[in-house]
Amino acid sequence: MSSFSDELLNLDRERINVRAGLLGLVVLSVFGVAVAVWGPVFIAAAMGALVLLVTDPPPPGRRWVTALLPLLVAGTAMTFLAVWVGARPIPAAILVGIVGVVAAIHAGDGRKAGIRGLIATIWVVLALTLDDTAVGAVGYAAAFAGGALLGGIVTWLRARRGSDDGEDDDDIPVAEPTPTTLTGLFASRVGQFALLRGAGLAVAVLLGFILFPAHPAWVAISALIVMRPPTRQALVVGLQRSLGTGFGVIAAVIVAGLVGDNRPGLIILFLASAFLAMAFREANYALFAMFVTALVVYSQRILGADAAESGQDRFVETVVGVAIAFIVLAIAEAQSRKEL
Repeated sequence: MSSFSDELLNLDRERINVRAGLLGLVVLSVFGVAVAVWGPVFIAAAMGALVLLVTDPPPPGRRWVTALLPLLVAGTAMTFLAVWVGARPIPAAILVGIVGVVAAIHAGDGRKAGIRGLIATIWVVLALTLDDTAVGAVGYAAAFAGGALLGGIVTWLRARRGSDDGEDDDDIPVAEPTPTTLTGLFASRVGQFALLRGAGLAVAVLLGFILFPAHPAWVAISALIVMRPPTRQALVVGLQRSLGTGFGVIAAVIVAGLVGDNRPGLIILFLASAFLAMAFREANYALFAMFVTALVVYSQRILGADAAESGQDRFVETVVGVAIAFIVLAIAEAQSRKEL
């Protein structure tokens, strides 16, 4: 028990990264300016580029097309569908559930594949909230495709320069090879967990849109981040996220109340939270979650929302998402024990 609590609350001082905090602050500032200038469509382009940039550079030649083109096409199609479906709870839940299953299966190919799947799933959840904007599904899909094309070109140029330094995580064979048939796939541990994860995400999206229409994505994103094996690591992450979010809400609401309507002061708090979140990201996840929550509360306050109400919504939706993830992981753990 003590080892678990140590793992939960441990602060790895050696992993506090001031440089990462400064870099995150710069990136967030540039990103914020770009969104202010071009609108939410820039987010679609940035996500498209990010999905392709975390793809391993394939060997020079035509193989890079066959490796990257499916990601571009699939991401563009998912973007179109997500914006088109919008805030309709049942279609949105079905779409995210399917994406969650595919991403979980894809994650079995290696660490970077898992990162791609995580980014793509988070983007689909966020894109569901963009249906009321003037750009439309076609515009967001085109922006994603443009960003993905740029990211693919950068990835190809890295390959041409021979930037691969040797064996990458995606080159390491996975413990359980992916079955070649659909029946075998969904009978495997990877396939069974993928189905459970997809069902959990579908429930999270459904609850998010029905119970929390102001911020429907928070439940699903919280569930998605926690819902990953092994169970012990997920339990630690889930508790850290819940604790960090709770303390972040309390601290941010108190500080926001002291600052009041002073917009420059709120912007400074927002940027400070961004810096601290990135600096402590690898040192302790609870602190990372606390500063991210503070960042969200300050951003909502800058936009004119009530700090306490925004903080309460953030905390409740985080707890609901973590609870869904724990239920899915408990079922997955029970299934694994039956097979032993």
